[in-house]
Amino acid sequence: MKTTRKVLALLLALMMTAALCATAFADGGTCTITVNKAKENETYKLYKLFDLSVDDPSAPTAFTYTVTTEWKDFFKTGAGAAYVDVAESGTVTPKEGFIDAAALAVSASAALDGKTVASTQTATGNTVEFSGLDNGYYLITSSLGTLAMIETTPQSSAVTIEDKNPEDTIEKSVKEDSTGSYGATNDAEIGQQVEFKSIATIEPHTRNVKIHDTMGDGLTFTDGSIKIYVGTEVNESNLLAADNYEILGTPENSDTFTIVIKDEYIATLTAETKLTLTYTATLNGSAVTFTSSSETGETVWRYTINAQENKTVITYGDQQSVESKTSTTTHKLEILKYANGDKSKRLAGAKFQLKNAAGDVVKLSAMQDSANYRVDPNGNVDTFTTVAGQNIVIWGLDADTYTLVEVEAPDGYNKANDVTVTVSNQDNTVAEVENKAGNTLPSTGGMGTTIFYVVGSILVIGAVVLLVSKKRMNTAE
Repeated sequence: MKTTRKVLALLLALMMTAALCATAFADGGTCTITVNKAKENETYKLYKLFDLSVDDPSAPTAFTYTVTTEWKDFFKTGAGAAYVDVAESGTVTPKEGFIDAAALAVSASAALDGKTVASTQTATGNTVEFSGLDNGYYLITSSLGTLAMIETTPQSSAVTIEDKNPEDTIEKSVKEDSTGSYGATNDAEIGQQVEFKSIATIEPHTRNVKIHDTMGDGLTFTDGSIKIYVGTEVNESNLLAADNYEILGTPENSDTFTIVIKDEYIATLTAETKLTLTYTATLNGSAVTFTSSSETGETVWRYTINAQENKTVITYGDQQSVESKTSTTTHKLEILKYANGDKSKRLAGAKFQLKNAAGDVVKLSAMQDSANYRVDPNGNVDTFTTVAGQNIVIWGLDADTYTLVEVEAPDGYNKANDVTVTVSNQDNTVAEVENKAGNTLPSTGGMGTTIFYVVGSILVIGAVVLLVSKKRMNTAE
């Protein structure tokens, strides 16, 4: 009789448990798990690892955990065996020292292949709620890499946790060649190679991590220049193994290039990890653009320097992204050629070369009118000639030191000395070069011949006087 009563009591307890929280996600379950500080549009998933039964649903004093069928191998012979012992019946006993639920969450998250997702919710705000649950021990994951172990019991049927929202970030910089330092901006000459660096911070367990890079039209990406290093030290010994990432053959959207950091690699990370990405691009002629207008029947050309943006975006999870930008610009030099101190009149016909700090002639291409030139490493202009009424303008220079060399002066003028000029990053540099008229030599019939006659006459008179004086001295003797 006593045995029968015990059996009935046990059945009643099981019925009450079933009434309180029925089979996972079946109608009638009353337990809920709420995730606060969720990221909007991200996907959160729930996996049930253990079922829970109690001796008294209203005032439980004994708890029995039973591993779910598909998780049994994980806890009996897999990584989960480090945390619990599983009896043949499936009941679970925590091992001594099992206090680190976060470690179990990491181990379990690595074994999700083939496991049933108990519930999937997409955050429409900053809160996600899983409802209709029965008592048990659950793993929560998200597309952001969220990992949490949570338990529902008759005494705690409405559980709330806060998502720590691990966030991947990226910080981009560009090298200024004059200082060797990296920052948000730099100056460059058209044709010059520009070095970029992006440092991505990857959180453990994040998913779907991609690095997107988009360059302005004035930058030409150098194919094959991408290198990725683990940490912030750019050292060949720190290179990330190529099988841990993929450079997409067809970049996504409008990307210049797209890099996928593989989930399998991120799954191995146990702490925040920095990846340093380096690559190069060349500043091209599109850094200087031009437009035209018709004024008083003549075409007028206007030129503009366009700072070239390079934007890097790291995306992760379902819809999270962080971006960072740099700007590369170039500059101009105006050359005012005048004569004999009169700067109001531009002297035409002087031929110049422009040399860089290394002493090399800067190659140029003529632009749409005779007063404007653009730096062009493949250009066919070695010398340029000044024109009347206008300054010559050279576009596409670095903020650096250059030398103007006059190779041929206009007719009637002497060549000017070389002029060293430092191009300002304010685009207001004007190099003033003066020519002076040559001296006029004396001509026949002028004062130049008269002097010879005068000197000759004096010499003749002196000779006559000397001769007469000598004769008188001889007569007297």
